[in-house]
Amino acid sequence: MSKKVLIICPHPDDAEAFASQLCMQAVQAKWEVHQVLATCDEYGTPINKFKGQRIKRIRYLEMLKAQRLYGVDKNGKYIVQLHWMNYIDGFVPQTKSAVFRLKVFIQKIKPDVIIGPDPFIYYDSHVDHIAVGKNYYLALRSLDPLERPRLMLYFQTLMPDFFLPKLHYKRVNLVRSAHLSQWNPRMVKIIEKFNSIVQIWVILKHGYVRKVEGYRRVTFDSSHNIPSGFAKILFFFFRDRPLGYKEGRFIPNPRELGLELIPHEPIQ
Repeated sequence: MSKKVLIICPHPDDAEAFASQLCMQAVQAKWEVHQVLATCDEYGTPINKFKGQRIKRIRYLEMLKAQRLYGVDKNGKYIVQLHWMNYIDGFVPQTKSAVFRLKVFIQKIKPDVIIGPDPFIYYDSHVDHIAVGKNYYLALRSLDPLERPRLMLYFQTLMPDFFLPKLHYKRVNLVRSAHLSQWNPRMVKIIEKFNSIVQIWVILKHGYVRKVEGYRRVTFDSSHNIPSGFAKILFFFFRDRPLGYKEGRFIPNPRELGLELIPHEPIQ
């Protein structure tokens, strides 16, 4: 039986933005890879007439293209399997029911490796990243220790302590190119460099010379979720500044756009 990795993403493209090497290396190792997407980026544009179903369809089709570019297995099945939570961009709930819904899904997939956004020491304070990250943390904490994945990680963290070498630049950038409405070639380079720059002090501290992608291990000791050192300075800057967010992004409201806020069905 092949190993499984589960990547928990607030939006389409977050795995390609923040966990690209982990995802691609799992694909190359012929692992079973799952991405669960909390939203479909319904507010992922400053242009009001595109918000709602229009941008949702664009981002959905782009994610399907990324899935195709990851490739298929020997049976013609997509290597990366996509699952949708069907929350609305900007309105992911941080509730007991949302935590339970995610917990049940984790129990269903039974991943060996799991990764989600760091809700404690992060460099993207988008409300969905924080809500999904907290749901992720609480879902893992509520699991019986024997049910938890062997390796539990955070992405978009300022204090990485787990590192993967960057091995697949061309393949990663090819998949990133699927997200055409968000990423042009210049943005691909900027994101790649930005992720490295915000972690460089920790990477150098650990003695890595070659380029690596950094993650943080999930623990349930609250003292491990407090920024320290240079991360404390960076976190002071990032904690109230979500990347790419502009005032008025979540106007008009979901009801005016005909969007259902809280899905009730299990994650498929």
